Amino acid sequence: MLASPGRYEVDGLSMAPGLRPGDIVTTGWFSSLDQLRQPRRHECWILTSPDGSPAIKRIVGFPGETVSIRGGDLTISSQTVLTPPSLLAELASAVPEAALVLAGEAAADGVWQRSLSLLEVFDDADFAPEERRMLLPVRDIGLAAVIHLRGLPSEDLTVRVLVRVGDAVLPWRIKTSGRYAVVAGRLDGHLVGAAWPIAAGAAWPANARDALPPQAPAAWDVAQPWLDRYPSDAESGSLALSLGFTANGLPMHRAAADGMLERLVVWRDIFHRPAADGVVEWRLESNAFFVLGDFPSGSRDSRHWGPLSRRMLRSRAQPLD
Repeated sequence: MLASPGRYEVDGLSMAPGLRPGDIVTTGWFSSLDQLRQPRRHECWILTSPDGSPAIKRIVGFPGETVSIRGGDLTISSQTVLTPPSLLAELASAVPEAALVLAGEAAADGVWQRSLSLLEVFDDADFAPEERRMLLPVRDIGLAAVIHLRGLPSEDLTVRVLVRVGDAVLPWRIKTSGRYAVVAGRLDGHLVGAAWPIAAGAAWPANARDALPPQAPAAWDVAQPWLDRYPSDAESGSLALSLGFTANGLPMHRAAADGMLERLVVWRDIFHRPAADGVVEWRLESNAFFVLGDFPSGSRDSRHWGPLSRRMLRSRAQPLD
């Protein structure tokens, strides 16, 4: 007989922005079989918290590892964990106050571009307007865009999309019509970038929670050590970001470029916060797992409880489509 999926209603903001109060998560069929498999990093699990109540958290640390939180980054055994684009799509938050302004008909380097005019990005949360805490600056930010190339006037035309992140420029070429996603930025000590075609009918509405376009891949096209690619004004603490287009290497006319740009968003990653008691590092013993919520200031998790034993992890959880 089939084992029906379990259903849980989300209560609280610990897994925001991906999960909000009232959302439903399920365990899938034969959830009891999850007790026979090893959890995987970044999976969301329904677990038993130390007070006996059910909770939904993300698996981040395994037995024998050392988990630490420093400068907003999560490290495992002294190595920063690079978030893949498919996971960033769940974790990232849009920065609604960021303004991307037109730099001119043709910028100084011959590229039409829109540039970030925001000096700093902080770890505030528009989904928690009543929260009161000291905000901290977030270093891991980037651009996400959907580009719609409706048709090419000739087979010889190549459109280039260029994203400037600090002093680095990541280029992509488009030679066929269609909708494309482009994501780039600074993330977990790396310069990252990825581009992918978006299937027909896949929407990225302006009022969506998702800060990244749909159908994000499992791996980055570009993932290089950061090398301190900061803007020239080092005192601002901000990151220079811009998006540009060329056609066969020449500046693209403003009307054509604006017509291609379907949507443009500035995103920021989670800024991990240590426990309130100041502890920043945890050594996991055998059969111990470290779990975190996606909204650090709104979650009680292993930073407060300590690592959890395997028996307290019930089953994998996934949002109800």
